[in-house]
Amino acid sequence: MLIITTPCSLYDYALGHNGGMVLSSLTSSPAYDSWVSRLLGKVGSVHAPLEDDLQEGACWHLPDQLRQIAVAFQDVVCITHVMVDHVLAGLINITDIAPHKLLLWGMVDREDNLAKYHSLCNSAMGTLHELLTAHRTPALSCGMPFLPLVSFDYNIHATNHMQVFPILDPVMATGMDFSMVVLEILDNWGGKMTCLYQVGIYGEHRT
Repeated sequence: MLIITTPCSLYDYALGHNGGMVLSSLTSSPAYDSWVSRLLGKVGSVHAPLEDDLQEGACWHLPDQLRQIAVAFQDVVCITHVMVDHVLAGLINITDIAPHKLLLWGMVDREDNLAKYHSLCNSAMGTLHELLTAHRTPALSCGMPFLPLVSFDYNIHATNHMQVFPILDPVMATGMDFSMVVLEILDNWGGKMTCLYQVGIYGEHRT
């Protein structure tokens, strides 16, 4: 299920100025030399997807293998939606570098969440069961437990370039909250590298 909304209608916990931070240990190496990223600053670097300045070229270039970004939040969040944004296809010539198939993971910590996680894994059905069977963890996990929150397709040819997807109902029903997520890009639209412009995480703050 795809939901289109306006960027200002939901609080984005992944946004840099809202406290979102990239965790390098769970994030893919850049597709080009790191000194280029340092020269460009946030524009063109791994930090670009956590900024709200959407302009042509202001994206993170991922390699053709092992494409994932880990984002830690300032707050613990009961996640409801994930957002991916890309420059409109009509504004740029290259659309094959846009992300296509994506999988959002939540890192599971604390005893209450771990108990819900094990219960959910044992009783999973439908889409969640399929995801757990096909993908136990992201490619980079550092041995930590992860739960797939939603698998979705970004449509580069859609009229709306900002596309928002709800997480799976069985996960929502548990009331689990997360302090960190990993967005894994499983495929793009045919390019040799992938360009990630913006990712957003929406939900409710847990105290």
